[in-house]
Amino acid sequence: MVDGIVLLDKPRGYTSHDLVDKLRKILGQERVGHTGILDPLATGLMIMLLGKGTLLSPQLTGADKVYRAKFFFGRATDTYDGEGKTIAEADPGNVTLEEFGRVCQGFKGKIRQIVPPYSAAKHDGQKMYESARRGEDIPEKFKEVELYAIDIDSFDWPRVGLTIRCSAGTYVRSLAHEMGMKLGCGAYLESLVREAVGEFTIDQAVTAEQVENEDVAAVNRMIRPLTEALPGWPKIFVRAEYIRLIIQGRPFIKKYFYSTDYRGPGGCQAMLIDDKGKLLALVQLNYSWGSFDRLEPQDTLGKYIRIIDESHFREKLA
Repeated sequence: MVDGIVLLDKPRGYTSHDLVDKLRKILGQERVGHTGILDPLATGLMIMLLGKGTLLSPQLTGADKVYRAKFFFGRATDTYDGEGKTIAEADPGNVTLEEFGRVCQGFKGKIRQIVPPYSAAKHDGQKMYESARRGEDIPEKFKEVELYAIDIDSFDWPRVGLTIRCSAGTYVRSLAHEMGMKLGCGAYLESLVREAVGEFTIDQAVTAEQVENEDVAAVNRMIRPLTEALPGWPKIFVRAEYIRLIIQGRPFIKKYFYSTDYRGPGGCQAMLIDDKGKLLALVQLNYSWGSFDRLEPQDTLGKYIRIIDESHFREKLA
């Protein structure tokens, strides 16, 4: 089984599950996942998780996102995008760039956002898009998200291009819909590209076509190891003789480790790396960490977030 992550540039028309199936077929393994759905009409960065990389899903799924979008004003649809059924139309008028900039400002920060009725979110245990397709009435559902920045890239009213920096879980379709309601003319999402997930960017990704046309050896060269999956997380290196104790979940103390690239005050999340350079566990460091060099051998450094179950370790240690 291959463990790691692959950065893919999802093409238009593919579902997120299509890419999962593609990698399963190429690599010959079932354990493949991703860190967040992109609608079929959207393109852009998807982080695909392979093998034990699926254990990092909570950390990667919750990362901030950057999107490049185009909104069209004057028509609202039931799906909040261009392929939906028209539910309202109105003259968008002659909104100026300055006026639209003020509208964008009103959506920055923490907002209560409507969840699109055609989405994978659930209501009464059912995916909302399944209920919507059956014509069932779906009560409005809201969620809190945060929009850090909304930059206007192009302005050719009633079509506007935006770059949106936001928290995980933000629906850009909903932002278009709600801006349209704010202006009283309706709006929908015309196109969407996910430019970044956390510290990973679209220019680091390979295309699905590249993956599809490559052999297994070439695809393996595209796979990043788990130690590169969380850029910015400090690394703490474990002595070989203490790997067994960490796998068993014993409290991790200074004497287990021989070095670290972290010299901060503590409180952050970090990776434990084994003597072969593989990811062994994710940990939350104590705020009382202080200087690593001044800690006593028996001092506890923090608590485990997740022990990565490396089967080859278990075979060695059995």
